[in-house]
Formats: sequence, structure tokens, C-alpha cells
Amino acid sequence: MTNRRLVFGAVAVVALMVPLGMSSSGAGRPGDALMIEIGEEALMLVSPADDALWEVRDILEHRGTVWALTASAPFVHGFTPGGGRIAAFGTAGEGPGEFQFPHGLWPGDSDGTLTVWDAGRSTALTVSSSGELLESRVMADPGVIRADIRTVTFGDPFRIFREGAAVLMGRYDSGVSSGDDLWRGKLVRAYEKGGAAEEVVVDFGRDLPGAQHRPRAPSVLTPVPLWDGCPNGQVAVLDPIERTLYMFGPGQTAPEVIPLPWKPAELQRVEKFRYMKHQLTAELRNQDVPESEIDQIARSVLVDAEGMFPREAPIAVDLRCSGDRVWIQEFDSDAHPLGYGPRWRTVSRHDPASRFAQVSFPAGFLPYRITDSRAVGVVTDPLSLQHLATVDILAASTSVAALTVPTDKEFPGQ
Repeated sequence: MTNRRLVFGAVAVVALMVPLGMSSSGAGRPGDALMIEIGEEALMLVSPADDALWEVRDILEHRGTVWALTASAPFVHGFTPGGGRIAAFGTAGEGPGEFQFPHGLWPGDSDGTLTVWDAGRSTALTVSSSGELLESRVMADPGVIRADIRTVTFGDPFRIFREGAAVLMGRYDSGVSSGDDLWRGKLVRAYEKGGAAEEVVVDFGRDLPGAQHRPRAPSVLTPVPLWDGCPNGQVAVLDPIERTLYMFGPGQTAPEVIPLPWKPAELQRVEKFRYMKHQLTAELRNQDVPESEIDQIARSVLVDAEGMFPREAPIAVDLRCSGDRVWIQEFDSDAHPLGYGPRWRTVSRHDPASRFAQVSFPAGFLPYRITDSRAVGVVTDPLSLQHLATVDILAASTSVAALTVPTDKEFPGQ
């Protein structure tokens, strides 16, 4: 179903190429004070092996239930921490309680409820744990965003973070069809329609110095601004070109500025090939084209498209904020063509003496929410089927104590 806020349809392979953000190899760079390897023993599956999910968009752990939001109906899935499914609901449509393009989860205002943000309708729907619609609130419109943008670039323009009576979200008045469009957006604090006026937290193109130095020609795998809300009300924003982290807080006249010591690595040709193959595979998904033929086409296209890639790999592809630390995911094309690998760099917000560290999660695990004590996310198998999982960060290593302060009781955004 096509919606005015979402752009669907096939696009030429070269047009699929867009800017992104993170950095190639992970260990041993200047500024790395500590490296923590989290082993498989710290990972626990939440959804059963015979109950796989497909394309998880958001995860919420709240009051003993782990909720997952997926790309297709039933959209909402609930599991106990022990792995028992207790809910599966949400149909596609335009009627009451139905979803068009759901993309975010946060707890409802009353016990036993949760809220689903439907980006396709710019509406927040609060439902019971069994899926009964309790309330529907019209929210700010994020703009026209290409529906398959997560296949093309990192820097998720659909990210939303609940903050009291408001939500933090990106607004893209000129639309988003490639990574560079993310620089033209604003991070806003939006309220229910008819409530308080929208507040601009940061205008990426105006307020981030790196915006003036980004590539002007069509390019792919280049850095984009990354952000997340923090449990204490601050907002973490990464300028990946200037390699600077900004912390915007309530009542602050200016953000806290944290320069990052990490240097980008050279972007390798194999990384460019993996990206090209990824785009072609997505474009030819339903055409039964052999992998060997996709490889051949990717090599051929790369000959003409190599000039669209930057010399350096991006320094980051995602950012998450926990109680004490900002987590910045390194670019790693060995794990995923868009760089979603196991290694994260952390930045302490309270302890300048041990400001920076590195954490490597178990292979195949991708965290959606992180606290100072644990992470919840998915493990993806070779068939792209996903299972909910948690990682106990504190139990992983005694050296993790160097990362921690008193732990969060809830995940960011709750």
C-alpha cells in the first residue's frame, strides 16, 4: 500500500547508492584505552529457535515482556524473558487499530499498555497487551521517506525516542531518498498535534560543522549524522565528519562538546564491492538471479561507480545512549555491507579519566537498546531470520566494571 509519506518502487542500481557512516578495522587505534570482548556465554535467546521473526524494526523490554515490532503482519510480538510467546497482533490497513508502516515502540501511559508509532500515518497508537486499540494520537509528520531507506543507508530517519510528553524525531521537509538527505533534516522535539509548538534541537545542515565538508557529488558509504536520546533527558548527536560528539541537555544554552580521537580507515575495494552486491541483491530479490551472476554484475557496475565512493570509510553507522555512556557502532563490512558489525566504541559522559573504550558483542548479535548493564537486540541467521536476544554486559567480563556506574532500570526511551 502506497502512502504519501513513503516512497516505494524499484530504483536503478546506481541511484541506490547513498552516504552512510562508520570506520573500517576496529582495534588498536589511538584513543582506545580498553577493549572488552563479550563472549557467547553472555548471550541468551528470548524468542525460541522455532519461532523466528523477520525484519525486526524495534524492540522494547518493559515490565517483564520483550516486545518486537516487525515489518509485516502480525507487526507486534510479545515474549516472556524465558522465551514464551504471549502476543502476536497487528494487521495492515487504514482502519482503527491497523498499521501502515509501524516503526517505533514505547510504553503506554498506563500499566499493561504499549504505544506503536506508525510512520505511515504519523500516528501513535496505544494498545493493550492483547492488541486492543485504546488511544490514537496524531504526531508530527517526518516527511516523505523512501520505504526501503534502511537497505540503502544507515542513519535511520525513522528513529523516534519518547521523552515525557514529547518525542524526539527527525523531520525531513525535503524528503529522504539517499543518505545525503539526512544532512538536510532537523532533530525536533515534537508534541501531540495541537499541543506545544515543535522545538528544533539541532539542524544537521546548519549546526553541525561537518555538513559543510561532506561530499557534494553523488556518493555512497559516506558519513551521515547519528543521534539518540539518553535516559537523563540529554540528546547525543554525532558529527561523523568532524568526529565530534555533542550532548544537548535540558536548559543548556550550548551543547557539551566531546572531540573523538578515532581516525577513519581507508575504504577497501572489497567493501565497495560488498555494498554494490548488497544493492543489486535487494533490487533483484524476486527475479531468481544466481549469486554468481549478481557478483559479475556488481564487479562490472563498480568499474564505473568506484568514483562515487569516498577514500575513507565512515567512522560510525549507529549510535545509542545508555545511563553513563554513548555507544558508537563501528563500520565493519565483514559483518554486513552497511557496516553493522559487533564492535562498538563507548564514550563516558561522567568520567574523563576513562573516557573511551571498545566493546565487542557476540558475533551475529545486533543491539537495539543498550543500558550500562545489558543490551537487547536480535541474532540473525544465514537465512535472515531473526531471534530476540539479550546480552548481559556486566557478567561478560570483570573489566566491564570500568564502563559502569549505577545501572539503568529501563532501556532508553522508556
